[in-house]
Amino acid sequence: MTAIVASVVFLLYRIYQYGTFRQYMPAGLTVAGVNVGGLARDEAGELIRSRYQADVVIYHGEESVAINPADDAEFKLELESMLRQADYQRDQQDFWAGFWGFLWNRPVEVEMVELQATHDPEQLRRTLETIASSFDQPAQPPQPVPASLSFQYGEPGVQTNISASIGEVVSALYRPTGREAHLTLGPVQPERPDMNLLARLLVNHLDNNRFDGVASIFIMDLASAQEVRIEAKAAMSGIDLLRVPVALDAYRFIDGPPTLTQRRLISETLLTAESNGPISLLNVVAGQDNPYQGAKIVTESMWRLGLKNTFVAIPFGAPLVPGRQTYETPANSIGDGLTNPDTAMQTTAEDMGALLAMLYYCAQNGGGPLRAAYPDSITQAECQQILEMMQQNKIGSLIEEGVPAEVAIAHRHGWVGDTHADAGIVYSPGGDYILVQIFYHEDWLPWEESSPLIADISRATYNYFNFDDPYLDSSRVN
Repeated sequence: MTAIVASVVFLLYRIYQYGTFRQYMPAGLTVAGVNVGGLARDEAGELIRSRYQADVVIYHGEESVAINPADDAEFKLELESMLRQADYQRDQQDFWAGFWGFLWNRPVEVEMVELQATHDPEQLRRTLETIASSFDQPAQPPQPVPASLSFQYGEPGVQTNISASIGEVVSALYRPTGREAHLTLGPVQPERPDMNLLARLLVNHLDNNRFDGVASIFIMDLASAQEVRIEAKAAMSGIDLLRVPVALDAYRFIDGPPTLTQRRLISETLLTAESNGPISLLNVVAGQDNPYQGAKIVTESMWRLGLKNTFVAIPFGAPLVPGRQTYETPANSIGDGLTNPDTAMQTTAEDMGALLAMLYYCAQNGGGPLRAAYPDSITQAECQQILEMMQQNKIGSLIEEGVPAEVAIAHRHGWVGDTHADAGIVYSPGGDYILVQIFYHEDWLPWEESSPLIADISRATYNYFNFDDPYLDSSRVN
């Protein structure tokens, strides 16, 4: 009897305990991922709020910064709605089923209450952009290396991928623990050096070598048509560079493939300093033994191509005759006279570069201004023949000295006492380009001064186009 009474008393006491316990959240209930079983409503609300108001730690590589959900993402909990659902879970629970679970410490299964919250995606993106701007590192640009006339790689940078990072940050905002996220970072590769960097290297090299004459330089990237111009519009003596337009115009007036004699004359014109070749070709152009008329036709041909600063007034080595002995051009009419160009024949580095580019595009694909101007008298094959012949020009100095021996160059060089020049197309592994250099010094230009500078500029240009595999023979570089 005593045992029965004791059992009844114990049962009544446990019922009383359970009645008190039912005022709290059901055992095992989770709201927004937070276990609130056994907590009063206010306690449950405060626990949930504290979890989701906690800072989210954002990692940018090794760096970290904490953001406030409310301020930095406008994160808002729908707390009252979630607590009402929790109340419903408690109120709907069967008394005796719940008591049995309470008695045997086996809580009756309850449905979890999912997180209900919102945030402002745009505000969060702005916050991440602010973090990125504080820690991202831009790529450092490449720099010239004056000692070797080459270029060094820039340093890679780091950039945050905001779009790829947002998902992980949002996940951290919407979980009660583990509130940290790692931004997605990506490398920013430095750009290749641009033509301005090459121009700066060349100008500084000329200054460092104290060259006090005029260095007229024209460079063109034949893939992108980007250019470097250093005094490239200056009127300069045409010297042997103007043998190239003579040979070109000869092809216009030769009917059919050149004869062996004509090919010999073209070769002599493009590869030697003898005057017989160009004089004979000017006669071919004139259609008579009149090289002066041929020179006039070549000049008009250059002007038709837009090369208004190029002319041949007196043929190569020919004597002066009464009548027109020079031409006024945009270059020599506004020049300051510092280059003292030959009145008999003149050009500019820019004009020579443009002519070589026309030959190149004609030879490569049968197009360009040259074919547009003379579609019926200049063929792609003829352009190819001219450049192939110019590739046979081997002098071992000037532009050639600045590139590896195996690199093909189609060029024409020339010099007189005060002017030294070399103009050509370089077919380099890293890209084909035009390089024209015309150096002038009043009265006399020493070869030992001009030749190394022309080779150095050739080397620097080659290294620009072959950034990954430069030609580093710097034995002569100051």
